[in-house]
Amino acid sequence: MTLLDCAVTGCAYNEDRCCCKGNIKVEGSEAVHQNETCCGSFVERGEKSCGCNVKEHESKKIAVACEACNCTFNENKKCSANHIGIAGGNACSCGETECASFCCK
Repeated sequence: MTLLDCAVTGCAYNEDRCCCKGNIKVEGSEAVHQNETCCGSFVERGEKSCGCNVKEHESKKIAVACEACNCTFNENKKCSANHIGIAGGNACSCGETECASFCCK
């Protein structure tokens, strides 16, 4: 499990910089820069009623599936970093988010 710091307050799963989803997926299979990645699990706040009722409690520790094959932390499509950040503030779409911890091999 990875320690996640999520700054995407526009996401329905974000509760106090924690993710209530239980797991996320970082996309960007051909990324060589962090702005070419995104949180594929993003759901715009208000778009669907998901929020923290998905998982009983928000958590900083989360499973991270990773499609960013060029990232040094990608091990068999799973994030091996101890701590990552997802950036995007008040994003309105998945494409406005990014893995702030992406590090190209």
